[in-house]
Parts: sequence; C-alpha cells; structure tokens
Amino acid sequence: MDAMNSVIGYMKHKNAETRGFLKYGYFKKLICYILDFHKDYYIRKIFLKMVNKGYFIKIKADTKSFKYKFNPDPKTLEKEKEKVNNKNESIILSFD
Repeated sequence: MDAMNSVIGYMKHKNAETRGFLKYGYFKKLICYILDFHKDYYIRKIFLKMVNKGYFIKIKADTKSFKYKFNPDPKTLEKEKEKVNNKNESIILSFD
C-alpha cells in the first residue's frame, strides 16, 4: 500500500471529516504520525496530491491562508463546496 492510501485509510477510520476546517499544519502533523516520516517536502507533496484528487475541500481563510476539510469521498466534492458556499452567504431581512 502506498503512502497516500495509508493516510486516506487512517483518516477515514478516525472520521477526520467531522473535525471541520483546519489549517495545513494539523494535517501535516497527522501525516507525519501516520507514515512516521518527517521530510517536509514529501509530506507536502502527499498532501497536495490528496487536494488535487478531491480528498480535501479548500477554503480561503482570513487573509493569505487556506483551511482544509477532509472529504472521504472525492465524488461528492461539488456538493460539499456548495454547502460551504451557501453557509457563507449573508441573509438580508427587510421589515415593511
């Protein structure tokens, strides 16, 4: 089993999707723990491959940073993005 499948399997087992949107640093520590491998370059490459394949939902945080949420089923990526976008919409109330 390769590194990416190991990480995905562990995160599915631990229900990482229930933890919400988190910074890259959290997932970096988790990947280091799972693989017992501490080379930042390779950890980042694994993470970016998972983002490109749809295993993470990426949103823009405050200024220059992003937050990520684990998505156990990449086929549902578009539905999850719509949910996130709908939560960010403002509600306008008008009183007559």
